[in-house]
Amino acid sequence: MPQFNPKQVEEINGIIETIKKSVKKGSEIGAREKTTLSALLRANKIEKKAKHFPCIREYSSAIVSHFVKEEGLKLNKFSMNLQTSIYLID
Repeated sequence: MPQFNPKQVEEINGIIETIKKSVKKGSEIGAREKTTLSALLRANKIEKKAKHFPCIREYSSAIVSHFVKEEGLKLNKFSMNLQTSIYLID
């Protein structure tokens, strides 16, 4: 995991707090572009809706890792590294 300076850590923590407000029991988290994720969900006939949160590409892996390791969320199978959007699927 890359080392972040204090300003970056502050930005990451802000995004994490925003996402925490929307987390529900049984949520899955991942990082993927909105349009790509929508196409993947349709192609796999998954009826669940995704809620997206914008982030900086370099932060996405750190944010998803935090929620998987610290918050106990399940990593969604469509997740990728270095994406501009974090999503939650309920």
